[in-house]
Amino acid sequence: MDDLLQHFIVEAHELIQQATDDLLALERDPQASAPMDSAFRAVHTLKGSVGLFDFAPMGTALHAAEDLLGDLRERRDGIDAPVIDSLLACIGQTERWVAIIEQTGQLPPDAAEEGYRLARALRSQLDADPAQNADAVLQADLGWIEELVAQSRNPANLGAQDAPLVAIRYTPRADCFFSGDDPIALLRSVPDLMAVRLSNRDPWPPAGEIDPFSCNLKIEALSGAELDVVKAIFRFVPDQVTIHKIAPTAEGQASIAASNSGAAGVGIGAGARTLRVDAKRIDRLADLVGEMVIAKNALAHLAGQFRDGADRKHLAQGLLASQAAIERLVAELHGAVMDVRMLPMRDIFRRFPRAVRETASHLGKGINFSMEGEEVEADKAIVEGLFEPLLHLLRNAVGHGAEPEHLRLESGKPAKARIVLRARRDRDRVTVEVEDDGRGIDPAAIRQTARERGIVPADGLDRMSDAETMDLIFAPGFSTASEVSDLSGRGVGMDAVRSAAERLGGQVSVRSEQGRGTTIRLSLPLTIVMTKVMAVRLGRELYGIPLDGILETAFVPASRVLPVRDAEAFVLRDRTLPLVRLADLLEIPPPPEPPQGLKVVVMAVGDDPVGIAVDGFAERMDVSMRPMSGILAGMPGVVGTTLLGDGSVLMILDIPELIG
Repeated sequence: MDDLLQHFIVEAHELIQQATDDLLALERDPQASAPMDSAFRAVHTLKGSVGLFDFAPMGTALHAAEDLLGDLRERRDGIDAPVIDSLLACIGQTERWVAIIEQTGQLPPDAAEEGYRLARALRSQLDADPAQNADAVLQADLGWIEELVAQSRNPANLGAQDAPLVAIRYTPRADCFFSGDDPIALLRSVPDLMAVRLSNRDPWPPAGEIDPFSCNLKIEALSGAELDVVKAIFRFVPDQVTIHKIAPTAEGQASIAASNSGAAGVGIGAGARTLRVDAKRIDRLADLVGEMVIAKNALAHLAGQFRDGADRKHLAQGLLASQAAIERLVAELHGAVMDVRMLPMRDIFRRFPRAVRETASHLGKGINFSMEGEEVEADKAIVEGLFEPLLHLLRNAVGHGAEPEHLRLESGKPAKARIVLRARRDRDRVTVEVEDDGRGIDPAAIRQTARERGIVPADGLDRMSDAETMDLIFAPGFSTASEVSDLSGRGVGMDAVRSAAERLGGQVSVRSEQGRGTTIRLSLPLTIVMTKVMAVRLGRELYGIPLDGILETAFVPASRVLPVRDAEAFVLRDRTLPLVRLADLLEIPPPPEPPQGLKVVVMAVGDDPVGIAVDGFAERMDVSMRPMSGILAGMPGVVGTTLLGDGSVLMILDIPELIG
């Protein structure tokens, strides 16, 4: 991808998000000056960047949005829901266009029509004369093309041509001279001109009041040149020109074959993924690499001494010192690389207010949406992987959780439902919650739906607690929606949330109180690339357990292990905890003689601590974890694998999944 285009895509994403944030803030406080000025700057900058490329439809829409924002900024009134809807629709379409450009390098074929439609909708919000608005958006009325052909000297010759023609309508801006544009020179640059018509854009004032520095032209022309050649001539004024490819017919008329003034272009591969990093973090990496080079040279010096037969005791001391230095540097380098990959939740959270607003508007519900913990950081893969599951959860909160306004008022609640998206750091994990104060989950309705759809046998449903019943919302194919819509009822969503969380190495849980609301919680690791594990022994084998889930380790005498029905428990500091033997979870035969005491890893499973009995503790280590692949992909109870120093494979276990 061209470097300039790649830079445009990165900048466009940021400007689109900034404009979205400002417009939503402006909707909350129409008199606020800061978001108005910021939104205008974002759209103006984006429109200027688009002008460097052959994306005329996008420039047309953004130009209209800029004019509308400029008008609103001057008169400071008229900012209502329809105006914000129109502006957000333009920004949303621009975002979709940028995504397509990132993949293909060009706009889709229908971009011209969509750009004109958006521009007309935006300019309809202005107080200006509708006739002027129609010209300003370079309207898609194509009758002028037939008129131009009919007024040409020899329309029969036009129709007899085998090659298609190009129709041009160029309406220079009034201040185009101050931008260095020369409309007549541009027109003369068009090769193979066949017809030209000049007219005034606005009515002419009296002769004495004509401003010689203001352009009042409208230029229409026909050319037999190639479409790409014509578009290249007008590439710096894309918001002022519309170009159509027309196919002459045998009757001497021109039929429009395509309207793609901004769609043609050279195909470009998908854009590379980029990550903006604080320069201080890069400097830290560079410093650590420099120290690693010094450590490598010290090790090379020791290797040379060994080759020359130096004293072994002296060499052993040097090797130990070198090993300690390299171990320290690797740990610091690991931390520095993780810092580079860390992104604030703000990067993903900022995309949700508009989605919540659109969903609420579609369903006719009032929503008071807020976000907390946007500064919490997590690995880039975790942050980016959260978009789809959180979008599902927020749509469910609006569609299923929030009651209609009249029902909320009848139950004594505020008219608008409250939905909170929050993130917080929890030791070596990050917790993300979606909370609403809606109707809550009715366990009876869940049981009824599960019974009707055969998700759980009837006898099993009767034995389930309310908490276990509510967990069924994550079952594949489960939905309580009475009918299928574009938002719910297809039996996907919550199942996708759990699958996404598990792919990221996390878990999802639900807590709800009928009539008071629901909270969906995702608990995720800070990173899925490098992690800390504790190696535990089971017989002669080693297994890894992620350190972020371990609360403590303990030695429990056999006398403190208590049988509880068909399970076991133990007493730790006057508290009784459930005991699970790792050998039983992995279906490994127990040793012939039971030990006198148990080595126990106390872990957080859900909201409760659980003891995991192992044969011994090995060491704590930083590992580069690889997810399971091939025929082992999806193996339950295994997060991934890593290689140990001796070349053996260490399996890293997902204890909560094994217990579940």
